[in-house]
Amino acid sequence: MGYTIFWDQLRFSDFTYENVCTVVPRVINVKFCRESWGFSVGDSDEECVAIERSPTTITYVKTNRDPYSIDVMKTLIVMVEFGAAYRLGHDDPSMALYLKALNEVHAIHPLVSYEQQKTYFLDAERRHRLADT
Repeated sequence: MGYTIFWDQLRFSDFTYENVCTVVPRVINVKFCRESWGFSVGDSDEECVAIERSPTTITYVKTNRDPYSIDVMKTLIVMVEFGAAYRLGHDDPSMALYLKALNEVHAIHPLVSYEQQKTYFLDAERRHRLADT
């Protein structure tokens, strides 16, 4: 059984890309590798998630609840902060892991969008609960 993290990605401007590549390594606990095509986040080159600089179709990843799942969420939260991603989600009705990631990022790098992202995750959790009733 897989665990899927998903998002909608927007194109990075040069400015946005540099900001994301500066902040993400500060807030994650795993390896960050910058490449010509984008960057990756994960425990190793074999166990990582690729984020394309010029997105084509990669808007989800199966992490199977790997330990680095929260670091992928932190990366996406930073991407939302700089306007490179939106509509974050995952296939678990609880948004507790995203909220934990949001709080950890905000503690290290204060987010202008903190309250909006927190509201988004809480609303997504409520919608999921209502759909289950």
